[in-house]
Amino acid sequence: MEAMQMLKSRLARLRAGRIDIRNDEVLQRLVARIRASHTLDDLIIGGFPGLGELPLERALHYWEGKGLRAGRSLLREDDIVTGDLVLVQGVLSPPNSEMPWEDNSGQKLVGQGFRVLALQLPFALLEPASRSLSNGEAVSLDLRRLALIRCSPEFFRAQRGTPLPAEPPEAPSTPSDLPF
Repeated sequence: MEAMQMLKSRLARLRAGRIDIRNDEVLQRLVARIRASHTLDDLIIGGFPGLGELPLERALHYWEGKGLRAGRSLLREDDIVTGDLVLVQGVLSPPNSEMPWEDNSGQKLVGQGFRVLALQLPFALLEPASRSLSNGEAVSLDLRRLALIRCSPEFFRAQRGTPLPAEPPEAPSTPSDLPF
């Protein structure tokens, strides 16, 4: 109920022109969750009314992660613990950027796997799977600016370049092995 009141208040202020999305953390998180819920094709074909026209129930639907594509669920800050493997699904544009595509500095993080080393909310110390991302150094990122999903150990190992465990070879069946 608290989330609904918060979103209702923020959307009302947005519709009245008293709030700038780029300066409001809650609306930026909502935008990140909406962005993670749709592909570009979804938005082009089905359209999106914009936050100013978004009904409160639908905004709450996105906020709670129920509007996500099948099989994907965004992690909230309190879903993450040390040792988790996470994958960056999206990055919020910086507050001073007019359009998300004007700044692509965060785009190098999209699709990257990380292991959570430590948490001091809203920040997380993350070890990248790809050592080339930060020269093998851990990075501290603001979780409020990221849309995260779970990362499978296989995907993490593949990004790391660690080979998957080899399956034991099948025993050859030769005539001398037969029991007669």
